[in-house]
Amino acid sequence: SSLLQHCLPAVPAPRQRQMLRAAVRGSRDRCQWGFSRPGQPVRRADFPGAARPRQSCQVSRPARAGAPAKGDGIAVEVEYSGLWGAIVTFPKRKPYATNIIVATVKTSLADILVQKGQGNEEIDWKRNGVFTAFGFAYLGVAQWFIYVSIFTRVCPNAIRFSNLSWADKLKDRAGQIDLFKQTALDNFVHYTFIYFPVFYAFKELIQGGQVKASEDKSNTLTRAMEKYRGNFVKDNLAMWGLWIPFDLIIYAVPIWMRLPLNHAVSLAWTMILSNMRGSA
Repeated sequence: SSLLQHCLPAVPAPRQRQMLRAAVRGSRDRCQWGFSRPGQPVRRADFPGAARPRQSCQVSRPARAGAPAKGDGIAVEVEYSGLWGAIVTFPKRKPYATNIIVATVKTSLADILVQKGQGNEEIDWKRNGVFTAFGFAYLGVAQWFIYVSIFTRVCPNAIRFSNLSWADKLKDRAGQIDLFKQTALDNFVHYTFIYFPVFYAFKELIQGGQVKASEDKSNTLTRAMEKYRGNFVKDNLAMWGLWIPFDLIIYAVPIWMRLPLNHAVSLAWTMILSNMRGSA
């Protein structure tokens, strides 16, 4: 009050208070609307067609972080309802469990079909046990680690490439290189030096006793590798003839579909293998 009297000595005190209130309102309006005429805030209606004045005193909410990049996942979150919906979406939601179930059932079924096709009146369950155990432990559990964990690290563009649309795949050079790299690693490293040795080891451990009951069990793995050595060329040529063209498809489909599709082709391969080596 004393400051206003000093600055405006000729203005009556009531008028000074009115001027003070007007100054406060003007300051508040300028903060809200950006600018004003004395005692009157300028609103958008005063300027038809003009852009709304910037609200300089409003504090905006922090922007949300961007959504994580899509195309790098294995399991997929899918909405479903009812029992049928849970069954249909299970391969996408639980690809690892799906892989184990399909691998075990598929491998056992393939051998049973071959045994029936060979005219066996009774199923040789010991022979079938070789394929069932191999399907569960190696094709179900171990191959997930090989295909999903190791291959996707050696080929860093693999998962991203597999989840792209087909149109985008045709333009992705790095993904195409990894596609051929996975096919080569699968056929010339994995199958040749891991898959077949493990298969012959399972076969000798489970089925070898009925062939050579008098032999020392400590030589089981040695016998298994000797059998594989004798069949090396024929086994691998049969494997490559089927799997090289199909691997180019399998490694191009979405990652959740990779092992189920692999098992679909593997059903045919297991029947070939059962016919070739089931009773050998």
